[in-house]
Amino acid sequence: MLAAALGLGVGWLDLHTTEVTVTIVALVGTGLLLGVLEPKGAWRWAVLIALGLPIMAVGARLSGMHTAEPAELDPRIALVALGFALVGSYAGVLVRHAAGSVLGGAKLR
Repeated sequence: MLAAALGLGVGWLDLHTTEVTVTIVALVGTGLLLGVLEPKGAWRWAVLIALGLPIMAVGARLSGMHTAEPAELDPRIALVALGFALVGSYAGVLVRHAAGSVLGGAKLR
């Protein structure tokens, strides 16, 4: 649920900004957070985060929501978003693994 909610939040943010960098940082950051919290499902979290963009774009088009730029329904955008979310998620997994190694091999749940 958290991944889906964060994905919708990133989608909303994307609709209300004209800067692509903001969306990229949000995708990587949410992926990183979820990768640290639950590393076993990293690819799933990335998919749920990335799906927030097209879902919010469809919602904006259907509802006539005021957005910073016209909402686009381009599947390439979702694929690029998935790439950034995957990078963030697996970076989170690496951070968690590194933290476990630094803590003397202590297992992090």
